[in-house]
Amino acid sequence: MKMKRLGNSEIEVSPLGFGCWAIGGPFWLDGMPDGWGEVDDRESERAIERALERGIQFFDTADVYGTGHSEEMIGKALRGRRHEAVIATKFGFTYDADTRNVYSRTDISASYIRSACEASLRRLGTEYIDLYQLHAGDIPFSQIDAVIDALERLKQQGWIRAYGWSTTNAAAAEMFAKRSSCVSIQHPFNVLIGNSDMIDLCERNQLTSINNAPLAMGLLSGKFHMASRLPIDDVRGSKHEWVLYFKDGRPKAEYVEALDAVREILTSGNRSLVQGALAWIWGKHDCTLPIPGMKSVKQVDEAAEAISAGPLTPEQIKEIDEILHSRSVS
Repeated sequence: MKMKRLGNSEIEVSPLGFGCWAIGGPFWLDGMPDGWGEVDDRESERAIERALERGIQFFDTADVYGTGHSEEMIGKALRGRRHEAVIATKFGFTYDADTRNVYSRTDISASYIRSACEASLRRLGTEYIDLYQLHAGDIPFSQIDAVIDALERLKQQGWIRAYGWSTTNAAAAEMFAKRSSCVSIQHPFNVLIGNSDMIDLCERNQLTSINNAPLAMGLLSGKFHMASRLPIDDVRGSKHEWVLYFKDGRPKAEYVEALDAVREILTSGNRSLVQGALAWIWGKHDCTLPIPGMKSVKQVDEAAEAISAGPLTPEQIKEIDEILHSRSVS
């Protein structure tokens, strides 16, 4: 698969990104676990290095992932190799780095955006951020122009090369796209929850659709079944209402059953389920850029093989969509 452009920018990215949420390690959002449990920092470094070797050079993180630890790990792993990578990070949520607590309270003032960017630059060990994304998914329409102005100033100063928004609010994203020079919208997208409205918006405005949760928080890896139980220090075992695919640490039955219904198609061509889930995204729309979360060399290697296998065929996409539509899942 060929390299892609971020929106209408000159920034070229690999067709597959490296989601860096998990490598941030444990942290908490409003008192509940928001990380993916304990991580091995050395293995995280090796995974990032392996990703570059396998042609994955787009790394997506946020200042709140591990309250800065994810950014620090990326900076450490890319030392001396910064020019080989495209780094995307996010801002907007407030946090306490000492206690690793993130708050649902946001700050999108111009002064905070500038200070947050400066802090991310320091942790990443870089002079510029390739893609700077608003992380607060819902902000008042009346504040959108002020955020855009602050981001444009950072571009003019050379601190960032481009900017986007991580949101599920299609109406707000449309306004953001029309009023700015943004290049991307990040949103959830996977075979279990098609989001055609956001994809259409990205295509209409020549934006890159950066797809978080492309593996449905790991459910599409196939390693979970109805008896699986995740620990309480894992975000999937938390009480967060937005954890869609799991409840009380257990995978939801309707999603497990939906996966079983399309498993055979996803694993065609000797693909693993992970590779099939990524192939569905690529086959669905050209503007997509999936960023599965990875924290080990093994996960990187499996995901990288999906690039060689390429997208599913239009016929396979249609068959999957028909099956899931009949089950009222996608």
